Amino acid sequence: MNLDFRQAVSEDSEWLFDTYKRTMRGFVTSTYGWDEDLQQAGLAKSLRQGSCRIVTLEGNRCGFVHWEVEPDLVWLRMLCIAPEMQLKSIGSEALAKVVALSNSLHKPLYLNVFVCNSVAYEWYRRIGFVEVENDGKVSTLVLAPASLPAHATGQRPMRLAP
Repeated sequence: MNLDFRQAVSEDSEWLFDTYKRTMRGFVTSTYGWDEDLQQAGLAKSLRQGSCRIVTLEGNRCGFVHWEVEPDLVWLRMLCIAPEMQLKSIGSEALAKVVALSNSLHKPLYLNVFVCNSVAYEWYRRIGFVEVENDGKVSTLVLAPASLPAHATGQRPMRLAP
């Protein structure tokens, strides 16, 4: 598969929110309720931090991956693949990019996943992520870098982001 990753730019804003909305609205609604303005502002604020890459296949945008490198860890803030592009290994390749970054930095990779998103939760667990916190709405998972033993990730994340 010939996926490309490019830095998101301001011209992508509308597409990013549309993709986020189509991918995440059901999970956000069942967990917190959906407020369009709040969600749009929250996504825009989040994307100003860290690194957001548009995932393209044959020149067509099909999703995005957003991460942030912190002093002691890497946060996968969001991985959104457009619904019509899911189940094509695009998410796996996008995640592999962030896992490789985490490994190269020798930092554990953290993420949050909605508890109601059982497909994503189980997918991350099959890959090797381990749950370190669960408040009934959001589960925090961690993947140790290849060079660290699994027990080395028993630390709690520095901060949580829904």
